[in-house]
Amino acid sequence: MHEQLELRVATASDLETVLDLLAAQFSEHDIELPGQALRLAVAALFDRDDLGFFVVACDGAQTVGLAAVSFAWTLEHGGRSAWLDELYVLPERRAAGIGTALLREAVRHAAATGCAAVDLEVDRDHRRAEALYAREGFSPLPRSRWVRPLGQE
Repeated sequence: MHEQLELRVATASDLETVLDLLAAQFSEHDIELPGQALRLAVAALFDRDDLGFFVVACDGAQTVGLAAVSFAWTLEHGGRSAWLDELYVLPERRAAGIGTALLREAVRHAAATGCAAVDLEVDRDHRRAEALYAREGFSPLPRSRWVRPLGQE
């Protein structure tokens, strides 16, 4: 990992950079979300601390990765929990420990904000991500996640 890597909770001044990184992440994973919907969702996390936060990894002036965390209130965890919504590192910067550093900082900040647990999902064939999460103490649950989009009927 580069010696100048800075991990920090993102601020509203990082909006455009966060949008660019998330657009790259969504493109890489074939996730379709109109740009305006993404902008509104990201802006809400910057506007409302009770919804979640972003952690960014910066190497000098370049932002090389991010973690996006949303908050939920779950009975399973006995209250507030964190949902690791996205973890992304620029392709040319992978395999250098940046993802691990982002994950650790996101978990640390989630705990500091009162979260009882961190949940996440991994694409079925993403073994590298599974290995990262397992190394960091995450374990798979014996169930699958389902979704029903609303307002699109």
